[in-house]
Amino acid sequence: MKSLSMGASALVALVLTCQSARAQYGDDYAPTLTEMFKSGYTANVIWPRQFLPAARRPVWDTYAVMVNNGWRRQNLLGDYHFNPETNELTRSGEMKVQWILTQAPAHRRSLYVQRAKNESETATRIAAIHEYSSQMSPAVGAVNVNDTHIVAEGHRASAVDNMFIGFQANQPPPVLPADSGSSSSEK
Repeated sequence: MKSLSMGASALVALVLTCQSARAQYGDDYAPTLTEMFKSGYTANVIWPRQFLPAARRPVWDTYAVMVNNGWRRQNLLGDYHFNPETNELTRSGEMKVQWILTQAPAHRRSLYVQRAKNESETATRIAAIHEYSSQMSPAVGAVNVNDTHIVAEGHRASAVDNMFIGFQANQPPPVLPADSGSSSSEK
């Protein structure tokens, strides 16, 4: 009996809402009782789904920030990509610029340059990138180069190469262990 009275009170509230909407908007624009009932029913049937996008948006935004920071670090040219005396691109810097402008996804082809000691050196580095990219294929187009406060972590290519060469040169030859002389057949 209690559920019947609650249902009846909900119906009365719906009718009163419908009447107040007609008084406010006029008969032509006010929703009918059937439309309001269908709208309420639909909202109840799909209940959690209408709130999911709003709940997921902060998580998506957090991941988007992390992805953007990862691409900024990936497309970062540091001190070891430039000649210390002239601030021109080294061979490894040229290869990195070429990879970014040809192999990275099209919407991720922005280059980032680690700031130098002063603004003029940073401007020279950016000009060197623009000069090198203009010598590439005309399909590359305009290049977006930004300076950043992020410090490039890594080592010069020659140091990494020497490390791998040294590792390979000093590896002991693969040898099987010596035979101990005992076997299971002697027992």
